[in-house]
Amino acid sequence: MKKAIVFLLCVSLFINCRHHKNQVDNQQLPQTSFFTSDIDLSIPVENRIQPAPANVISWLNDMDATDDYASYTLTREDKSLFVSYLELLPQKYKQIIDEKVVAVYFIDNFMGGGMTFPVLDKNGNLYMIWFYNPEILHRSIAEWINFRENSFFTDDEDYVRIFVECAGDDYFALIHTLIHEASHVYDYYYHVTPFTEPVFQNEASALETAFTGGVWEDYNQPLEKYDFVYRDELYAYGFGPVQNKLLAPEIYNSLASTPFASLYGSKTWAEDFAESFTWFYLGEYLNCSYQVNIIINILSLEQSIVYDPLSNQLLTNRFINFESILGSDTRQ
Repeated sequence: MKKAIVFLLCVSLFINCRHHKNQVDNQQLPQTSFFTSDIDLSIPVENRIQPAPANVISWLNDMDATDDYASYTLTREDKSLFVSYLELLPQKYKQIIDEKVVAVYFIDNFMGGGMTFPVLDKNGNLYMIWFYNPEILHRSIAEWINFRENSFFTDDEDYVRIFVECAGDDYFALIHTLIHEASHVYDYYYHVTPFTEPVFQNEASALETAFTGGVWEDYNQPLEKYDFVYRDELYAYGFGPVQNKLLAPEIYNSLASTPFASLYGSKTWAEDFAESFTWFYLGEYLNCSYQVNIIINILSLEQSIVYDPLSNQLLTNRFINFESILGSDTRQ
């Protein structure tokens, strides 16, 4: 998750900023000194996990219109889990994280699972800050994705039930969120999508890439054949209005006719890439997959709808785009 709308509120909008892989020529992005006084990229990523300073907590609370956020201190077991899951990532992901993620903060009561936030150093070099919800250290993937899918909808409708099943549900939700956020980091520098945030668009930005071509018209607008009713009105984790759960069958039936891995991934091409790669990698290398079950029970007549992304050929046909990310990495 990148919290794009909030990002634009925190940063002055600059449509034509000049930027390339490693440097941004604009001082309107927050500098890393706002978040961390010392940047030491020689230390392991797990040692960049820090208590969130008070000014960061205050900034986050203002950004999400809450006063519930607080810094979470990882236990020894939490940190061990983070390290072991980091080792499961593709080699190219581990390399870009090592080079570009300058700080990792775990935030109690954080809305969502994680956030990747771009910042600049004093020389205009682009780096990333990670924010994570500590709940992902303690909930299984099935529990977390079940929470996420239900967060799109009201919870007061007795006729419709949404529940998620995961094959290989031996992992904590951290693995899903870690791959997802690492995908955003990779995208910022290697442009799997034309730009990861609209503020980074410039006259040199591609109109499409191999991943977005034939699927997306613009950053948050799919081609007409892959758009569907209510798509742009779906908000997870409480970041916007929720839909009536009675609409869930129609919405998931529509999703099944698109090349998107999830409702969350249908929102922008950046989330599309992050979700698509995450479920591809979980399925192909970690033997973990998910399906959403929608059970409708009206007048004692029960009907069920299932969305299983890895059975969706429109999605799986796009997995060829991920070969360059995996490269010759045969570690798995």
